[in-house]
Amino acid sequence: ASIIVMWFSRQREFRADSGGARLAGRQNMIAALERLNSLHPAPLPDRMAAFGISGGGASGLKRLFLTHPPLNERIQALRENN
Repeated sequence: ASIIVMWFSRQREFRADSGGARLAGRQNMIAALERLNSLHPAPLPDRMAAFGISGGGASGLKRLFLTHPPLNERIQALRENN
């Protein structure tokens, strides 16, 4: 059940990004996520990785337990959705 809850959490982040882009402008939202990405360049320790907003460094089964999609994926999604 946790995997399903985490999937919904990641999808909610994409929807929140999209809503933020509609309110503040797509480029502003991309800039905000890029700024967050620059503040969190190093991956978190394995025990904490699932709770990080950057989502970086997780692969394989670990990705199923991420609460947030990797920031790079969120930025790319905003760039692709004109």
